[in-house]
Amino acid sequence: MVDREIVVVRDGQPEQTRLRAWLVGYDGPVPTYRIELVTRQGAYPCPYTATGPDMFEALVRLRRQLEPDGLTIAVQGSRRDTYPSGMQRDMSGGGRVYVLRPGRPVGRDDVVKTFDDAPVDQVATVEEQRAFWDAWRATRKKPPSGRADAAG
Repeated sequence: MVDREIVVVRDGQPEQTRLRAWLVGYDGPVPTYRIELVTRQGAYPCPYTATGPDMFEALVRLRRQLEPDGLTIAVQGSRRDTYPSGMQRDMSGGGRVYVLRPGRPVGRDDVVKTFDDAPVDQVATVEEQRAFWDAWRATRKKPPSGRADAAG
């Protein structure tokens, strides 16, 4: 599903590398996605790989392998202020995420592709991203109807 060049950064040094992500198959109704990253940086033997029930979760698991080596992946799904809704995980396999703005519900204009390029200065650790998501959920404004928005 995804096969493209991306930037991996270690100690401020960017490296162009190849990232691939695809649907492997199903275990009953549950999908399995695989992500593979080939890089010359880091301590693990290449390629780094991870699997998950959607592409975003596979990316999170991959990032957890890279973080101890000081590596970050400059893609939208690694930004501090992005996170997928349950519907995005179900309908796009985690291939899209919302850009979150404190105090605001998300909408169609806030959707970006998980593996599109992101500015290096916006990329965060998995824990920083999760903390931002939790804070956004705690402070967002509910729509006037009282219903939760799409990312709820």
